[in-house]
Amino acid sequence: MLDYRYQTFLTLAEVMNYTQTAKKLHITQPAVTQHIQYLQNELNVELLHYENRQVTLTKKGKQLQKDLLLLQKEIQQIQKKLAPKMEAPSFIFGATLTIGEYTMPDSIEKYIHAYPTHTLSMLVDNTASLIDHLEHGTIDFAFVEGEFNQQVFGFHKLSDESFIAVCAESNPLWKKKQPISDLFSHQLIIREIGSGSRLILETALKNKSILLESFTKMMMIGNISTIKELVKKDLGITFLYRSAVEEELAAGTLKEIKIKDFVIEHPFHLIYLKTANAKGMEIAQQFIKLLT
Repeated sequence: MLDYRYQTFLTLAEVMNYTQTAKKLHITQPAVTQHIQYLQNELNVELLHYENRQVTLTKKGKQLQKDLLLLQKEIQQIQKKLAPKMEAPSFIFGATLTIGEYTMPDSIEKYIHAYPTHTLSMLVDNTASLIDHLEHGTIDFAFVEGEFNQQVFGFHKLSDESFIAVCAESNPLWKKKQPISDLFSHQLIIREIGSGSRLILETALKNKSILLESFTKMMMIGNISTIKELVKKDLGITFLYRSAVEEELAAGTLKEIKIKDFVIEHPFHLIYLKTANAKGMEIAQQFIKLLT
């Protein structure tokens, strides 16, 4: 178990209120203050900043919170290993929107059939948020399409995926191959900041010395299904993974826009925190065997 003063710090870092922390831990508010002061003196760093009755974590405080959450998770996993009663594995993993919606259903089905006693949960979010969850130890591993720090995260490449431009069937853009500059006058429907898909498009454009702002009009939508429906109504064009629009391309409700000298392929990765306990990686390896 973590020292009780570190538990106090973690609770305060979560609720950001001394009074609520004291109530939650069933101790007095002065005791909360004493615990935090002890840690700051012991570590010789400022962990919290208090101004205008607002509590915020310092940079060192945020790092300590991440490290303690990971350590707490490892302690819990050690306790499970030492427990006399063997329990079926239970884990949480993350997936970005494209992977979560269009790739993972079949993979989860395979996993459940192969390991029927295991309990799994999937969190679907953008790449930036999933990386934050990994760093805080709230998920065991993640399937991502965006960029990540390879010094911090271990990884396994799952596949290379085509990233294409699409428009409505009624839009004439798909009828001929053209330079990307011909698309700039059309409204671009794009994912939110933090999305791996958005970063991939921005990077591909920059490699051609093009800024995203070259598109005169942009609409930001955080849901892939909504983006596709808007494009079908010819309210804009978008860039998505081919796997996300296979059904629509086959039905003809969306059409691929062929672009001269602008081909994007990007890998899907399974990533995990290198400092994490081995339990998450054992489950991840089982997933990898099913997917390869």
